[in-house]
Amino acid sequence: MFIESVKTGFRKGIETAWFLAKITVPVYMAVTVLRYTPVIGAIGEFFRPLMKLFNLPGEAAIPFISGSFLDEYGAIAAIEAISLNNYQITTLALMVLFFHTLFIEGVVMKKLGLSITFFSIFRFSLAVVFGIIIGQLGGVLW
Repeated sequence: MFIESVKTGFRKGIETAWFLAKITVPVYMAVTVLRYTPVIGAIGEFFRPLMKLFNLPGEAAIPFISGSFLDEYGAIAAIEAISLNNYQITTLALMVLFFHTLFIEGVVMKKLGLSITFFSIFRFSLAVVFGIIIGQLGGVLW
């Protein structure tokens, strides 16, 4: 019984690690490669006015978008590939936790009979409001 539990746990651990690696490694590599090209700078400049609301650099839009369409692990990989301080990571993580995995959660909402549009706007609004609050507090406190 113990040996069987260890085998099952090991197998599930390997499956989970493989699942996470399939998301994080490509995102991390893509953002890291883009960092050495003008693309990250252009993205940063484009999103700088918007991300300034959250006291974040423009490049922070990449993990936010990545988390919105992929999942939290894609956002983590993208955060790791750009330079952010602790309060910026906290602000961005909070925003991603409110507004993540749109496609998958949209399917779940539809199956539950909920309005995908309403809840997507609601979650995005929460991400924006709390992003502004935490971003501004972080800018004052740190």
